[in-house]
Amino acid sequence: MSVAVSCNLPEGVVLGVDSAITLPGPTPPPGQPLPPNIMQGGVLKVYEDAEKLFQLGDRPIGVATFGLGVIGNRTIGSYLREFVLSDPNQVVSGPTTVQQIAEELRHFFMSRYQQIIVPLVEQVHGKPFDQVPQEQRPALGLVVGGFSYGAYLSEVWMFVLPIHATPNSTQLTRGQGDFNSNWFALFEPIHRYVKGWSPALLAELISFFETQRGSPLTPAEKQQVDALVAKHEFAIPVAAMPLKVGTEYTRFLVELVINHHKYAIGAPVVGGHAKIGRVTYTGTKFEILD
Repeated sequence: MSVAVSCNLPEGVVLGVDSAITLPGPTPPPGQPLPPNIMQGGVLKVYEDAEKLFQLGDRPIGVATFGLGVIGNRTIGSYLREFVLSDPNQVVSGPTTVQQIAEELRHFFMSRYQQIIVPLVEQVHGKPFDQVPQEQRPALGLVVGGFSYGAYLSEVWMFVLPIHATPNSTQLTRGQGDFNSNWFALFEPIHRYVKGWSPALLAELISFFETQRGSPLTPAEKQQVDALVAKHEFAIPVAAMPLKVGTEYTRFLVELVINHHKYAIGAPVVGGHAKIGRVTYTGTKFEILD
């Protein structure tokens, strides 16, 4: 569990993550007890010094990860190093785009997911992987941001496995010239801060009023609700931010979630400290600041 933030700016991309890694409580095979003091489905341990932010070789591209911290007995960083050294289809060393690199990363990690994670999930649940509910399938997300070869504007792409399992399913988050921030994984504190409301609360309120009147909202009424709540969103001019300010803003958003989980009831599944990286149009490689 994690939070990741991207901020696409006129001068480049800023990526931010927390540094906590969560070990979930085990789910034993049917009929077998758990060890003492271990709660099924809970949190076994939280470590606060995980690496979730990476340079991609010497390219002006950075990678932020969320979800799974390991695949088998290897960290995501270890696999990223293998990706850079093996350089499949020369996407790292060649004149490639951020999209090509992100898609090759998706294919690379999906193959490891199928080899290692899928058999473990099938063993634990005692059924084929496609019959396991989506929320019980371990997720791995990567946010890939930076500059395509020869480009002077940055972009951000992302994928979440196993949701984006099919070829060319990597998603464009921010294209060249599309300047704003995006949030991934456990970002609800950011959503509440910026938007002024919780998606779960809004959905529950709409359901309540629909039940009271005995009919669902019409498309026009839903648009009116969207316009009403949009008026209460904080106006934050991300597109006008210099890189230094965008870096500070990204750090603020990550630390907002870290501090929320520090004080709220429950395990601090987003925690440790904020780690920030950025890359600019100067052509240098992605720089990890912390």
